[in-house]
Amino acid sequence: MEQAAIEKAASSGYKKTTLLEQDPLRYWTRSILAGMYLTIVGFVYWSIKTTLHETPFGPIIASAFFGVGLSVIIFTHTELFTSNNMYLAVSSTSGRTNWWQTIKLWVACYLGNLIGALIVALLLWGAGTLDAIPLDHQVYAGAVAKTHQSAQAIFFKGILANWVVCLAVWMSLILKEEMARLSMVILVVFMFLFLGFEHSIANMGTFSISLLGHGTITLGDALFNLAFSTPGNIIGGALLVGLPNRFLSPVEKPKAD
Repeated sequence: MEQAAIEKAASSGYKKTTLLEQDPLRYWTRSILAGMYLTIVGFVYWSIKTTLHETPFGPIIASAFFGVGLSVIIFTHTELFTSNNMYLAVSSTSGRTNWWQTIKLWVACYLGNLIGALIVALLLWGAGTLDAIPLDHQVYAGAVAKTHQSAQAIFFKGILANWVVCLAVWMSLILKEEMARLSMVILVVFMFLFLGFEHSIANMGTFSISLLGHGTITLGDALFNLAFSTPGNIIGGALLVGLPNRFLSPVEKPKAD
C-alpha cells in the first residue's frame, strides 16, 4: 500500500510538470482556483471564530471546518503549493521529474495561489462584505497575530503546518474509500489550525482580506510572515513527508532526461 502511494505521488508529480510545460494556462488556472478555494474557506474559518468567540467551542468548530478547503482542492485536482512540496519531492527523488522542474512548478503554483487569494479578497471587497464586518472580526486579529511573531517562530510553525497538511494528503493517497479520505483529511488538518501553525497559502488569503479591509497590518508585515512561513512549509512537506516516505518505500523508476 505504501509503495502504491509512492507511485501515485511520483506519477502525480510527473503529470503536474508535464501540464505546466505543455499547457501552462490550464496549470495556472488550477493553481489560481486552489488559492481561491482556500481563501474563501479561510474567511469562513475566521467568521466562525468571530461568531463563536464567546464560547469555548469556537476554535474547535472553526478548525474542524477548515479541512473542507484541502478536501475541495484534493477532490477537484487543483494545484496547491504546499501539497506540491511533497508530491514533487517524491517524483524528483524517484526520477520521474528533476529538481529544476520542481522549482519551476513550485514558483508557478505559489504565484497562482497568490492570484487566487487576491481574486477572492477583491470579490469580498467589491461585494461590500469587508466593509460590513466589524473591526473586531477575527480575520483582522488573526492577521496581526500571524505577523507579530519572531522569524524563528514563523519558520518552525511553517514546518509544522505543512508536515501536518502533507500527512493529510498522504493519507488521502493511501485510503481508497471516499468518505474515509474526506474524514481523514478533515481530522488531520484540524491539528494545524487548532495549534495555530503557519500555512503560507492560507495566510495569503488572510493577509489579502486584512489589507483590503480595515485591518491594521501592512504589506511589509504580510511579506515578513510569508518570507519565513514559505521555506518552513517547503521543509515540512518535502523533508518531513515526501522524502521519508520515499526512502521507506523505494520504487525504482527511470531517470528523467
